Amino acid sequence: MITMQHPLAFAEIDLKAIRHNFRAIRNLAFKQLEPKANRDVDILSVVKADSYGHGMVDVARVIEKEGGRFFAVSNVDEGIELRCSGNKHRIILLEATLPELAPAIVKYDLTPGICTIELALALDRECRKAKKVGVVHVKVDTGMGRLGVWHQEAAVFVRALMKLKNIRVEGIFTHFPVADSNKDFTEQQMRDLVSLVADLIQDGVPFRYVHAAGSMGLGGYKNHFFNLARPGVMLYGLYPDQSLQKKLILKPAMSVKARVLFVKTIHKGRGVSYGHTFYAKKDMTVAVVSIGYSDGYRRTFSNKSKMLINGKFCPVVGRVTMDQTIVDVSHAGKVRLGAEAVVIGRQGKNTISADDLAHWADTINYEIACNIGNRLARQYV
Repeated sequence: MITMQHPLAFAEIDLKAIRHNFRAIRNLAFKQLEPKANRDVDILSVVKADSYGHGMVDVARVIEKEGGRFFAVSNVDEGIELRCSGNKHRIILLEATLPELAPAIVKYDLTPGICTIELALALDRECRKAKKVGVVHVKVDTGMGRLGVWHQEAAVFVRALMKLKNIRVEGIFTHFPVADSNKDFTEQQMRDLVSLVADLIQDGVPFRYVHAAGSMGLGGYKNHFFNLARPGVMLYGLYPDQSLQKKLILKPAMSVKARVLFVKTIHKGRGVSYGHTFYAKKDMTVAVVSIGYSDGYRRTFSNKSKMLINGKFCPVVGRVTMDQTIVDVSHAGKVRLGAEAVVIGRQGKNTISADDLAHWADTINYEIACNIGNRLARQYV
């Protein structure tokens, strides 16, 4: 009987690659954020979305061993999971949350990114009950148009927070929407945040951490005023922009593998899979592989993507189905039942990357890793 201990499709996570990437990012952060001007430079490792499909708890443990002291998650449930895994470091909630979750935030010692007075007041009440002071980071919108207090209004908001006795404002941060495509706009965001923080510091607001540099922001911009780098996708060996390959060498941490379930001959003129979007132009050999869109292998890969079998590129033919995908193995030699099919990763001399899949699906590598990694069983090496 096949069980999840022997999955037919799985994501293999290389923890040594995570370790390598964290070290490379830390070295880059010291260059980009100029620690000589600011001694508090540190790394805020973004492990939200279950570490982009790589497994939050296991990834965080590797980073802890490398000296990581700050971790960013999306929501309270992720924060609780990470805290209950034994993580005793600062866990920051990057996204906004609701006032009714203040008791959980206080109970599990989470640090919210805060942009509403309602949440601030709820946290202050809960901290007062618990006889403690809660730490918060203020989220400022300098141009993303999503979460955060507009930077023109942020000074008033921060001063209101400073009146709450059971809340301590430790950090302030923003988000770059076009760091990879509009340098002028991004640099203006940086100036706006620096100006805001400088004015508040003059008013006596003791910010310890200022952060804005996600993976692209960190790799593409220098700023001695920021002191907390916030890498996400680069931790997992993926580049937010290929230009960053010149600045640091990353190792992809995720490989995705499946198995050949069936091999058959398709004769010339026969249709393949739902909708018959592919017809054989000549007799061909196909393999049915144990991965489909229920596993995060997107339907948009139909008739576009490839897999590696016997070290050879094998095109996907016909529509990707819920649990299986059909590939052309006519040029892959003899394909045995149970043969390994590499969806992401290396086999022989050839490689398929998350960037390749992103290109075939007209999306970004972040989405590929999250979709596949969050759905498949994981094996750690």
